[in-house]
Amino acid sequence: MDIDVTMVGDASGGTAYISVTAEEEPSQTYPIKVWCVITEDHDIAAGTGWGGYTNMEMMWLPRAWPLGTQGQALNFTGPYPQTLSVAGDYTLDPSQHQFDNLNVTTFVQYTSGTRECLNADHMDMPDTATGVYGDEEGYSPVTLLTAGPNPSNGAVTISCGLPAGVAGTVRVFDITGRIVNSFPAGDAVETQLAESGVYFVHLSTTGGESVRRQITVIR
Repeated sequence: MDIDVTMVGDASGGTAYISVTAEEEPSQTYPIKVWCVITEDHDIAAGTGWGGYTNMEMMWLPRAWPLGTQGQALNFTGPYPQTLSVAGDYTLDPSQHQFDNLNVTTFVQYTSGTRECLNADHMDMPDTATGVYGDEEGYSPVTLLTAGPNPSNGAVTISCGLPAGVAGTVRVFDITGRIVNSFPAGDAVETQLAESGVYFVHLSTTGGESVRRQITVIR
């Protein structure tokens, strides 16, 4: 299963938009859920509940669960491929967290039977003010992915500049997480966004980079 995650907000909180695509019918009939957790690296496990790790520096501390600690159910019914979208809010305290140490982990799993993990996605927490992710180091986000004009009347030109030997895919999501367009990264592509609102342009590459841009359509 493919997982696509878009984080929208600021240092104090926001919303996680998650789309999960099943290319074919799941091989087992067990219930499926998706979880999303914001974690912090290199922080002290303060307070109770950490057992022998209390007051020790940890590499993986949960800070927020946008879909709740129980996750959110996914009910794939076909036809396939089928994409299901969910969203959840999260809250952070900027005074308590080191932004550069925050990560987002999203995973899809059977909730009974084998409890097999069907896929997982891990990324640095984005700077939602600029759309730049920690794993973009060494690349210019301006030349790697541009989308405009912004705001737009619906006609948007999306351009990508990829390093030699790297391929990628561009997906455009609406505010609900629904994919409204998808195409291989490369030359400039003109797309028409039919309704007013906020859209997210996501570029993922074979080199492991993930870049997002936000577009506002005003009609």
